[in-house]
Amino acid sequence: MVVCESDPMAPHYGADGIDGFWDFFKDYENADTISIDTLALEEILQEEREREIADLKTLSKKVCYLHTSLLYYRNPKTKTGAICYEAWKTLVKKVGGSLNTWKDLGCALEMSQDDLDYITNSVKEDPADIVIKVFLQNETATLDKILDALVKMKRYDILKAVQEPFCNLSQCFNKEDSGYHSTSKTSGMREIISFENKLKIDLPPALKKKYVPKDKDQRPKQPSLSPSKKTDSVKVENDHPILFLTYTEDGLDTAINIQQYISDWDDMHVEIFTLNERREEVYQNPEKIIREYFEKADFIVPIITSGYLNIIKSHSPQVPSTNDNLDYKYVNYIYNLIINHYMYVTGCLNEKVRSVLPCNSNVDVLKEISMYPDLMPWTYETNFNENFKAFLKKD
Repeated sequence: MVVCESDPMAPHYGADGIDGFWDFFKDYENADTISIDTLALEEILQEEREREIADLKTLSKKVCYLHTSLLYYRNPKTKTGAICYEAWKTLVKKVGGSLNTWKDLGCALEMSQDDLDYITNSVKEDPADIVIKVFLQNETATLDKILDALVKMKRYDILKAVQEPFCNLSQCFNKEDSGYHSTSKTSGMREIISFENKLKIDLPPALKKKYVPKDKDQRPKQPSLSPSKKTDSVKVENDHPILFLTYTEDGLDTAINIQQYISDWDDMHVEIFTLNERREEVYQNPEKIIREYFEKADFIVPIITSGYLNIIKSHSPQVPSTNDNLDYKYVNYIYNLIINHYMYVTGCLNEKVRSVLPCNSNVDVLKEISMYPDLMPWTYETNFNENFKAFLKKD
């Protein structure tokens, strides 16, 4: 650039000469290539970003009393249920949409490295969803903490995406008559609105922070599943061993084989109980009959297949059996009885369950079953005769 001293439009730099020229452009290193329009655009973008941050701070205040468990409220017939699902779906998709973002979120939410490593190596479910479920086990796990974590990660794209769903979520719970549980344990102005006590957290045992709830086992729309602690008195009345088989459609062949094996035993009498064979009795009151036979049976025998593992995962859709087989229909209910007996009655000692692994099981079943200590295979179908016969005689 050539500047003529006589040019009245030329800038005056004073005594500093050319140094004044650089001062004019402040800190821009490439000032000779930047137009005034570009500088103005950067200022506009900066102002827009500041407005977005201000909006997020406002949003953070709106959701600071909403517990993360509300993301898992499901009722498709209500507007609130649809909004909760949309907020959950948006967050999980955005966090899971790029490589290792779920790990960054877990770190920002102060998850331990051991937990993150376990999710990486042992959990097949959506890691973004698992991180959120691990986080929500804390009574103070409010949604604003997730927003703060995303700000810390500088993931403004995710923040922008969840802004509208979270805002809609906050509007659902503004009313005092929302009907949802408030913990009343917070030190803030408002109590935390939570769905935590009504939520069955579907996590591997290694990621669960609390095995036994502080008050009681609260499960939505289910009867109490804790078996009676007087099982020993029931067992004494049995004059022969009773095995209660539980299985899904892909375990039917194995169930039939087991019944055939036992029918061929000439030297001892063992009773096999299945729901479908007691159809008329079960139809009168399914839950009552199942609980009674669960306590009466000497051993529960789950047949571990991929179909069985899919059914006992609470987030898996329950598809009714086309042939209305009662054994398929009540697999999940029986498994909940197994969990409660294993955890609360025996203190994590397996005294009731003797799982059988079919001869045609694949490697994936063996990998998944490692997350269910109460279902670890006791024997293979091919060794059923030898192992069970010796075991029952000894018992």
